[in-house]
Amino acid sequence: MKASLWKANLIVFVGSFCTMALELVAARILAPYIGVSLYTWTSIIGVVLAGISLGNYLGGKLADRAPSQNTLGWLLFVAGIATLAVILVAQVATGANLDLPLIPKIVFLTTVIFFLPCCLLGMVSPLVVKLTLQDIHQTGTTIGTIYAFSSLGSIAGTFATGFVLISMIGTRSIVALVGVTLVTSSALRRGAHD
Repeated sequence: MKASLWKANLIVFVGSFCTMALELVAARILAPYIGVSLYTWTSIIGVVLAGISLGNYLGGKLADRAPSQNTLGWLLFVAGIATLAVILVAQVATGANLDLPLIPKIVFLTTVIFFLPCCLLGMVSPLVVKLTLQDIHQTGTTIGTIYAFSSLGSIAGTFATGFVLISMIGTRSIVALVGVTLVTSSALRRGAHD
């Protein structure tokens, strides 16, 4: 496998790992304000998937308009900043006096706090694919490999966060670690396509 494909795989692995870490800590961030229930988890999963879906769409548009390593670097950087802002946004949003029924309140808070970072992270894979594709005859292999590594990152992020990180370093530290990882990963922007 070419070095550029390995670097692309690493970038999408990290992005997906970070997305799942955010999804798992979301329940712990929201729990003091709205509890942990089926409604909370339904909202978290739905909002994260909505963010990823819109991010995939917007990432495809961005990939066609500005396909560059610089764009990828800025995208990772902004996703990192949006992630670092999660705790502050959570404090402001949950401190607001929302006169809403329970389910709309849960969906609203989840969306305000977690939609943006998940959307930005969803934009990463389409841009990485665009930057990595070199041979039209290898399109299926390249895209399949990149999305396989993205899924592996999601699995690793789920297990690492749920089984190790939450008990070892806590929720706020995980959010900070994810944000710093994404900001640091922006330096890899030159690596997805040599």
